[in-house]
Amino acid sequence: MKPIYQELKSILDCKIEVLDKISVKPTEEQTLINTESGVNLLIYRSLNELETTFVKKWIEKDLNRELDAQTNLLLDPNGYKEHLNQQKFPIKLWRIQYKENHEEVYEILNSTFGNDRIVNLSPQESVVFVTKNIMSPYELLGMLESEALTNAKIIIGNTVTQASELYIAYQQLLELTELAQLIKQKAQVVTYEALLLPMMVRQLKHANNVLNANHNIFLEEHHVRTVGDTELELTALYFFDNNLNITETANELFIHRNTLIYRLNKLESITGYDIRKFNDAINFYLSYLGDKII
Repeated sequence: MKPIYQELKSILDCKIEVLDKISVKPTEEQTLINTESGVNLLIYRSLNELETTFVKKWIEKDLNRELDAQTNLLLDPNGYKEHLNQQKFPIKLWRIQYKENHEEVYEILNSTFGNDRIVNLSPQESVVFVTKNIMSPYELLGMLESEALTNAKIIIGNTVTQASELYIAYQQLLELTELAQLIKQKAQVVTYEALLLPMMVRQLKHANNVLNANHNIFLEEHHVRTVGDTELELTALYFFDNNLNITETANELFIHRNTLIYRLNKLESITGYDIRKFNDAINFYLSYLGDKII
């Protein structure tokens, strides 16, 4: 439990429960408080209207002060100066997104990485400064799912070598998250290295918009016909994730090999690319990125 909640617990001299969802109806001896920051507290004591308002305002003020101090590190280009100059570099930023049980998530992150390495941006997002491989992102996912009982996703940025790069590194994390959604990246761990090609395609498209607004470039001149079939698109993405291996892709999709081969043949008849061949796979993927990325 956060220090501000512990302090409130001492002041009110009663039990306080932090709720991820408003799933309980308070009794006459309880008070439910919902803050604008999305924090829900069940206080095991009956508070009058004035007391409830006071507690709510006090929590909001303290949460906002804490959040401002933390987000300043990542959202302000100069926010690193007072806090991170003493940190050891190089580091990588891990953006951890989760749906519920944020208090349990905080505890796991604190015990694993240390409180001074974590920025809690919201009840659904934390950023961790990782200097060494205490554990793999997949091991952390396993802990969050088994101990915090929440679904999570981890986005890992490029290496940061000095504090002045921190702001850009966080903006890059946001871009990686957006790209993963645009290209329907299904992985729970998304890395800078895995999305390097999509990022290059986006930069090419943006450069084309600025320099050649009235002319087409390679991506547009060689654009294949839109597949128009979500199932076929997802099949191709699974096929790429499994290194063009038919057996492994069929197993992951829970379909028969012949069903997968039928889909690949259908994809070839629509696009002209047989993605079982390396060069065709590259060309199709570039075309797919050019279509999906904005």
